[in-house]
Amino acid sequence: MRLLFSIILTLNLLQAQSIDQLVRQSLKKHPSLKTIQHRLLAMDEHIEKSQKWENPDLSLTINDIQFRKPLGRSEERMQYHAINFKQKFPWFGKLAARKTYTKEQKHVVLHNYETARVQLALQIRTTAYTIKELEARISVLHRYRQLAKQNIKLYTDMISTDNMSHADSIASKLSLSRIEIQQERYRSLLRSQKEKLAYLVQKPIKNINNKLHIKRPGSLKYYLNRLSHNPAYHMKLSQNRVADANKVLVDMELHPDPYVKIGYFNRPDFPDYASVTVGMSLPLYGTERLNSEIARKEVLSSVSASLDYKTFLKSEIRANYARLKEAYHIYNIIQRKSLPQLKHMLELSASAIEEGADLFTYTNILEQKLALEEESITMKAEYQRTKAKLNALIGEL
Repeated sequence: MRLLFSIILTLNLLQAQSIDQLVRQSLKKHPSLKTIQHRLLAMDEHIEKSQKWENPDLSLTINDIQFRKPLGRSEERMQYHAINFKQKFPWFGKLAARKTYTKEQKHVVLHNYETARVQLALQIRTTAYTIKELEARISVLHRYRQLAKQNIKLYTDMISTDNMSHADSIASKLSLSRIEIQQERYRSLLRSQKEKLAYLVQKPIKNINNKLHIKRPGSLKYYLNRLSHNPAYHMKLSQNRVADANKVLVDMELHPDPYVKIGYFNRPDFPDYASVTVGMSLPLYGTERLNSEIARKEVLSSVSASLDYKTFLKSEIRANYARLKEAYHIYNIIQRKSLPQLKHMLELSASAIEEGADLFTYTNILEQKLALEEESITMKAEYQRTKAKLNALIGEL
């Protein structure tokens, strides 16, 4: 039997994966990242497209159609057939400006991709730590469930000698019911979190070999100094550069592109001839200047958005660091003060039972100990989730 158990345990350990392994695997194949990768690749074609001229216009003209003789084309010298070719020429550096604008758009997509990677890694880590928390809670409840059953048996044995033991037995059974209800809730949450993790890593996960642990937090300065590594912040800065490039491009529209139109005219009974036209649109109504002003204000808006996001990041780092320290301190209070005190109270209660005291106080202390142990597990998981959030805020996977 021991050999079989050892084999099963070994197989489970072999199948278990660390959170870092799950993150690496998901980053290679998750479809949400593939979506952005395809958009990123498409930006190369957008850059190439930005250097292309507008398509030329080609037109055919049949002039001076006489209603009395529509098919007659030699009635007078004004009758002709013409083919016209018109091409607009971009100048004043517009092609270079369009290329710069498109390249900056590509940088936005690139930083969006890095942001998605960081967020995916964060979701995997927080979900995995929640799974470990629920597994630990279920394990603790299983242990207390066994203790509750032992208490019920003890109460049952004492009913014949102590009238109060009957009420104590019912109270103990109610305590067992509460434990079982809580266990079922945790199992349901665990199944839900495992389904979520299966989507995030694109495969079912049975076991995670990481353990919940906690240690003294690093300095707040460490995180604040690395704030600029946040990819979402870089995306905001790239959006600033996109707005700047767009302003340059819009300003160039104040100088209209010239066009050349060449026509060849055929007259059946008279000499053929050609025509050349050079022209441009006239910016008479102020539309271009309005567009330039709009672009200028969009630049200001983009700069304000990036400054606001930087302030938001600082606030998020400080708030999450406060939660990190809170989890660390609460965990230490529980481990160093509360649980040792309850352990001593349990010893005193056990001694009192041997001298004839009822078991109600003992059961009550056990419930308090269970609540503290669950709180201790929560603090360890919350510490790990908050640390993962802090790492994500500074752009770490």
